[in-house]
Amino acid sequence: MVRRKLQDLDARRLLGGAPVTIVTTRWKAVANAFPVAWSMPVSIDPPLVAIAVHPSRHSHDMLTFGEEFALNFPSKVILNHTQWLGMVSGLLGDKLEASRLPYFRAKTIDAPLLEGCVGWIECTVQDSYTMGDHTLFVGRVMAAQADTEAFDFDAGLWSLADDEYKPLNYLGGRSYSVMAAAFEAHVEERSPEQMAEEGLGKQLEEIEAERAVKREEAEEARDAKDRRGDAEPDTSSLPRARPEQ
Repeated sequence: MVRRKLQDLDARRLLGGAPVTIVTTRWKAVANAFPVAWSMPVSIDPPLVAIAVHPSRHSHDMLTFGEEFALNFPSKVILNHTQWLGMVSGLLGDKLEASRLPYFRAKTIDAPLLEGCVGWIECTVQDSYTMGDHTLFVGRVMAAQADTEAFDFDAGLWSLADDEYKPLNYLGGRSYSVMAAAFEAHVEERSPEQMAEEGLGKQLEEIEAERAVKREEAEEARDAKDRRGDAEPDTSSLPRARPEQ
């Protein structure tokens, strides 16, 4: 394994693979939908979630003036709809009508909820903050629901039993994924002294030692290419188009 440097602006790409959400809004009887890759919980009690949206987006105004939104967690059944909704501005027309995505009424807000999804969170906008070149909208959770085929209500986790009922994750560009399987960690709470004595750290040291050997071998092979003059060009600078919303 070889480590390569990323540009600072590309650091966000290492956070790829998180669930994508289709954010739905309604203002002046007009509904809108757009995918957001940057979303997260920010408080348990009260329940708060946040999404980051660029001010140039039509969706930014819908959130600002509509003062509510819903997070719809799409499955791969509507993969192409999810991508298209991020490519076209709501200023050009009614995207929901054009997409023919069926939707249903939310429990507490006016924004619609989308079919083809496996989870839904209804929010009112509690606050917003300017964070660099994006606005962070903080929503107060008013209601939440999930598909029983997708979510294990006993465990409180996505069930991951069927690919068609798994939440869609966004990797970047036009690339998406779904989670393959869940793994349980088998370790007890230990003090640092106990951890050192019981050898779990030694196992990691062995794994890292093997990786170090592989890195050295790869670096030697790359150095050999450099000496022959056939090294590959440096591609560490990745395309950095602004995420479409």
